[in-house]
Amino acid sequence: MFEPISFVRVVLAAVIYGGIEYRYINRREEDWTKKVEGFMEEPAFGKYSPYQVFFLLPLFVVISYTQSVTAWAGNVFLLALLEDLAYFVWRGEMVKKGEWTTLLFGSFKVGSVVIPVWWPIDLIVALLLYAIPVL
Repeated sequence: MFEPISFVRVVLAAVIYGGIEYRYINRREEDWTKKVEGFMEEPAFGKYSPYQVFFLLPLFVVISYTQSVTAWAGNVFLLALLEDLAYFVWRGEMVKKGEWTTLLFGSFKVGSVVIPVWWPIDLIVALLLYAIPVL
């Protein structure tokens, strides 16, 4: 069941964390990490780094907490989508083909906009999870 208070918390966390990730964590756009050898970690699970598996996912689970288990899961999916979108808004340019977020499941174009395939899938899963208690 959709819960407005947890939704607001998820949106605020996505915008704030997207900015933190852009400004402090992921500075490859500024050639910040290209000078450091061995800086990029090996994936921990598939294409996901240890940072994403052991820090980001648990953080999203805690931030997304709400009484309904399905709404909690829906919040986690929505937070992942909104945080990724917020990152690109903070960056000031949208997704480009070949960026990490497009490598998970690919991407498609709508006009000149590149959309990672996982974004609409993630949104559909979140909406279904919000709707489950209503069915």
